[in-house]
Amino acid sequence: HLLVRTNYIDKWQWRRKEIRYHYLDEFKNLNLRCLSRDFAVHADQKFVVYTDRRDELLNYLQDNGIECKIHYSQPLNELPVAKNVKVKPDMLSTSTMLCRGILSLPIYPELTDGEVEHIAQTVKDFFSLSSSQ
Repeated sequence: HLLVRTNYIDKWQWRRKEIRYHYLDEFKNLNLRCLSRDFAVHADQKFVVYTDRRDELLNYLQDNGIECKIHYSQPLNELPVAKNVKVKPDMLSTSTMLCRGILSLPIYPELTDGEVEHIAQTVKDFFSLSSSQ
């Protein structure tokens, strides 16, 4: 199975790169930070965005049939294994902020152009609806 899949790695990576560039172009004027924006070379396994309205965006996308993921929902200092670790609160504030605001959008290579456009348009709709309220 893996040997067969290796025949498609380059094609799949190229498709992920196309999707990433499309998202970057579509989202450039939104109040949304694309964390893979500044990389010339990227694995494109995830397309991670940051917004302080992450949970609202997540619900909106899911309500519109778009599956997205929250990776790293808690910073390490909040996990049970770290309960006895003495850490200054500001020392991990960036990781805490990111954990509260990052969301991974679909970027798998089997997405059609229409599906990619639907995802991008739905994200843009979320921000245009919320700015008009």
